[in-house]
Amino acid sequence: MKMKILLAALMLLLAFAATASAAESVEIRSSVLHFETVVAASAGVILDYSGWAGFYYDLDDNVQTEKITAIQVGGQNPNQLNFVYETAPISKSYAYDGWADTSAVATNFSYAIIGFFAEPYVALGSKSVTSATPLAVNASKIAKLIIDDDEKVTLKTGATLELGSGYSVIVDQIDVDGNKAYLKLMKDGQELNSSIVNTNETGLNASTWIFELTVLGEKDMQVMRVHVKDVFQGTESSLVEIDGLWMVDYLNAQEVKADDKYGKFECDEASKTLLKFTAENVSFSADADIELGAGIFVKTEQNFDINGHEASPTPATPDLDKFYLYKVYTTPGEYEIRSTVFDYAGTVPNFTFENFAAFFYDMDNSIDTEMMNVTIASGVILEGKLIYTTQPKNVSYEYNWTREVSGSPVAEEYYVMGLFGEKYVPANIVSVAGTYESLKAEKMAKLVIDDDEKVTLKTGATLELGEGYSVIVDQIDVDGNKAYLRFLKDGQEVNSSIVNTRDNTSNWIFRNTLLNEKNVQLFRIHVKDVFQGTQDSLVEIDGIWLMDYVNATELKSGDDYVSMEYVGTSTTLANGAAIVADSEEALKFESSSNITVSVDMDKQIANNLYLKTADNDTAKNAYFYVKATVDGANTTPEPPVDTPPVDTPPVDTPPADTPGTDEPPVAEESWFAKNMWYIIGAIVLIIIIGGAAYYFMVMKKA
Repeated sequence: MKMKILLAALMLLLAFAATASAAESVEIRSSVLHFETVVAASAGVILDYSGWAGFYYDLDDNVQTEKITAIQVGGQNPNQLNFVYETAPISKSYAYDGWADTSAVATNFSYAIIGFFAEPYVALGSKSVTSATPLAVNASKIAKLIIDDDEKVTLKTGATLELGSGYSVIVDQIDVDGNKAYLKLMKDGQELNSSIVNTNETGLNASTWIFELTVLGEKDMQVMRVHVKDVFQGTESSLVEIDGLWMVDYLNAQEVKADDKYGKFECDEASKTLLKFTAENVSFSADADIELGAGIFVKTEQNFDINGHEASPTPATPDLDKFYLYKVYTTPGEYEIRSTVFDYAGTVPNFTFENFAAFFYDMDNSIDTEMMNVTIASGVILEGKLIYTTQPKNVSYEYNWTREVSGSPVAEEYYVMGLFGEKYVPANIVSVAGTYESLKAEKMAKLVIDDDEKVTLKTGATLELGEGYSVIVDQIDVDGNKAYLRFLKDGQEVNSSIVNTRDNTSNWIFRNTLLNEKNVQLFRIHVKDVFQGTQDSLVEIDGIWLMDYVNATELKSGDDYVSMEYVGTSTTLANGAAIVADSEEALKFESSSNITVSVDMDKQIANNLYLKTADNDTAKNAYFYVKATVDGANTTPEPPVDTPPVDTPPVDTPPADTPGTDEPPVAEESWFAKNMWYIIGAIVLIIIIGGAAYYFMVMKKA
């Protein structure tokens, strides 16, 4: 009984833990722009930190440096825009407060941060930025900011502290009598510099290792700071406490010069105070992914109107000219996808996809699902006053799966929704042919892939789908135009099917029972063709859809999610607006208790949703954000939003024209099952030895 209670408690903790999804990349988009709005504005439309969460912004110091202006080219090019990017260095305090000089004449107050194409950099200089002098830096000589942190870290002698980008600090030795630590700076295992830090020092920059050297021809450029708080010699270990770290990637520092090009962006100005680039004559078209440069793209909607733009869109003349900017981040680490910044002592806006980049938005179908309304009174969010809703909505697959209706092709659709900034698929119940029949919105899993990119695979090749799922091309029957495919999870076969490319669909639709719901679509794939060459047997796949059904979850009324509670389905949205008749009802969450909003808080609100406030009272700034992790970061994996029950019922019988394996996968034997007879034998042997010992030592003596 005690074991059952312990397991139940463990499952409950896992169910309510946060989710920080890990992926190979993170995309952060801007707010959605409208072409005719840009055309109508003679000075163009400006995107800054408030309209694009990708741009650098420091909440504590209310510091931002970047903006992009979109402006019409005009003349003979009605479908072209210019994009002007500007950024300038600005003073920013170190995270470690001990490096701030509060004397009447400040001599070492901060450093010069500069956002550079939506990533944080530092404008280098021989002197630190001060509150009493101009920026003694050069905006054209920059290095990426690696770390600026005041978290206390305790290290044993010989331990390595990873800073990022291959840099690390090693605690080589300590002199406990002299309160000194000998530290080494390393890069990819090679020593770069070293220093003895004395923790007995007093005054400005006391107990600090400041590393300066010549960078880009400039002498005495500061590239690293480490503050050692204390050293300690225990009975077992020698310890060093570090509570201040700041470093730039000086080995990859760069000088920006006029006429430098980053894709379409060309540098117009590279001075000590400003960097300015222009991407000229960017042509817009429907369903385009336009690379501007430096990892920044423009995405246009599928139905972008290339023949003209309505000045005042109406239901009769719909708005067909939406676009947004975005950047994809691939460097391992943890990223914040934040909302617009607001004053938590004033009026808090409603949050939608327009002002919260993490909220789900499908531009091609003009679909958004998430909304949040927050009321803060006297610094408190009262119980029930943080309301979040998400409404499942139907979207088209990326691959154009169609069905015949009255002799005409109709695009197949499925339901999707955001949940606290992450994309989920509710349980879509479908027919054998894959046609949607009904929806169970409270039972869901993350969408793994929805793609129409053509992939050509050899026989025996594996196509990785993500999250441990894969498809193997086992064999082909070129005479029959058939491919035998196997679907796997973590290397274990789940199901298989023969797909006939001569029939009307060439599809494999995999359904199963999920969370007690029958005929839920878990996976579908379209095989375009098979080919037998002189050397290789090939299969072309051009449509894939998959949900992470192994990690499916179910919402139940009354369930707690950190500081929020799921209250069930609702016919109204978070802002009180009624849902249109015949639309799917929303799933509704409310704050389950009072939430005090105060200075310098970073509070988890629900699952992967957080609220952060500035660390001072100067401006009561705050934003909500969602964490996104790029694989390779030094972070602890976290469990899913909820822990689903184990559900492995028999697999559907596939349609006759796409025969497959009806048997469910055979689960791998547990360690106990594999070794059961050895365990029994060992127990019997112990009993025999114990009995013999008892006989000779007790019974025989008696």
